[in-house]
Amino acid sequence: MADINDFDWSTPSNRKIDEYVPADKLDRARYATFLTRLLIQEGFDENRPQEEQKRNYVLNLNAEWGAGKTYFLKRWSQELKNFPVVYIDAWQQDYSDDPFLTVIAGIIKQLSAQANFAITIPNRAASIFKAVAPAIAQGLTKKITGINLDELNTLLFSDDEGGETENVESSKQNSSAFSPAVKALAQNLIKEHEAKSKSIEVIKSKLAYWVSKFEQQEGKKLPIFVFIDELDRCRPSYAVEMLETIKHIFDVKGIVFVVATDTEQLQHTIKSVYGEGFDAKVYLGRFFNSRYSLKRPVLKDFLSVHSDMTKFESAYLESKNIELLPRTGTPEIALANISVVLDAFQVSARTAIQITERITAIIANLPSGKKVDILVLATLFCIYEKDHPLYEEIISGRFKRTEQGSENKIININLADFLKRNILEEHLSAELTYFIDPQSYTNESFHRRLTQKGSSYFVGDHTISLSNFIESIFCSIFDLQASSLDFWISDNDNGLNNLQEAENNLVHSKLEVGQDATLLWLNYIYIKDEYDKLSKENYREFVELSSPLDYMGDN
Repeated sequence: MADINDFDWSTPSNRKIDEYVPADKLDRARYATFLTRLLIQEGFDENRPQEEQKRNYVLNLNAEWGAGKTYFLKRWSQELKNFPVVYIDAWQQDYSDDPFLTVIAGIIKQLSAQANFAITIPNRAASIFKAVAPAIAQGLTKKITGINLDELNTLLFSDDEGGETENVESSKQNSSAFSPAVKALAQNLIKEHEAKSKSIEVIKSKLAYWVSKFEQQEGKKLPIFVFIDELDRCRPSYAVEMLETIKHIFDVKGIVFVVATDTEQLQHTIKSVYGEGFDAKVYLGRFFNSRYSLKRPVLKDFLSVHSDMTKFESAYLESKNIELLPRTGTPEIALANISVVLDAFQVSARTAIQITERITAIIANLPSGKKVDILVLATLFCIYEKDHPLYEEIISGRFKRTEQGSENKIININLADFLKRNILEEHLSAELTYFIDPQSYTNESFHRRLTQKGSSYFVGDHTISLSNFIESIFCSIFDLQASSLDFWISDNDNGLNNLQEAENNLVHSKLEVGQDATLLWLNYIYIKDEYDKLSKENYREFVELSSPLDYMGDN
């Protein structure tokens, strides 16, 4: 069995003969290494008995839509330099209405560039076969005539073959039920089916021959890898026929297939062909030897690959004269903050991209001089996607929940407690990062007061937990039961307005670092920069203008 070194995808692929593929930011090379070793062993293992050394193997690579299957397959296929490799984008070819020709054309074209021998198939074999797998052909015949191929054989040839009187009479009776036109159609279908069967045998023998030739070719090892991508994006009938084709025609020893799908979506596709009551899970089990599900990507890395990071850059924001909260040192930190919220609400990778796309669209549409808290937006979008009725209650200020407390008293549940009950502790304790430069937020008089009192708040990243954000910031906007945002302001009537009170708290506090210090600054920033003036209605407008925008994939 051939062995391979661990793949390293830390840099872009820039080989001239390949399509450019960027560096991997999601640590997926190790999965490709593992799967390659598995498929090499399954497809060709010299340690097995001679007659069992080569095998056909079909792996279903499962990952949700938008999670990077295409990148994974393309990068993986480029790493297999010592093996014959074919990469087929099924979606780009489904217009052909012919899965067989799609696969065989891809195999011939791509293997020809890698082989030192001629790779061709007889024209007769290619032209006779019309890309319908045997099981599909059988089903088509029954759909047209109402009976299957075996029954047609009995119908058409029973008079010639003779037999017991009862059988003959039965055949004649059945025969009389069909018009000459239907019988002629049935005869043509059977002839076509027989011709296809012969063509399949020719093609299989050619595939087996190519396998044996690659086994002898210097610089190449078995098995042959065939990657089928984007099957779940194809038309339902085409996707089903592609699977049938792989199963019935390309089950040649020494060839391994990797079929990338969102398997849950593919099951829906199959049901659209065979009906909702059809067991698509069992059906798919017929085609695949095994399934490998890619781990859900780390969202902060995933979003950096799929999102428009320029919208979070300081230069862009300054050019448009708009402001975001949190301010961050880099766009990567901004996306990491958003991912903390998305992880907490356990949204899918596709929904994560969708929400981030909507946030960047809102940023791009902000008029000059306007601002928005993107973490409030991210939280609202998550609730909008996960529980739309709850979103409606929150955005309209109608949220109210109660429960039975001690002594059978009915007590109110505030929004913060309600939201946090459905978030894992590990996510509640995750930190959000705010870049704070005290001097940029303060005028000369206030800055002088800070330094005179010995307060030395540092310039740099300050953090709070998601739990604190939900309770102290998000719920101060949307929960009528929550305290107002200026939670650090005393109840004493000291004649100071909210901004002056917030300044006093910063001047007299001995807090310099930690979450309480961050909250002091956020309270001051919200009041000074008027983020507290953004109402529920403003956020409703943001969400409902952008929510019809759906992520459709990287084309």
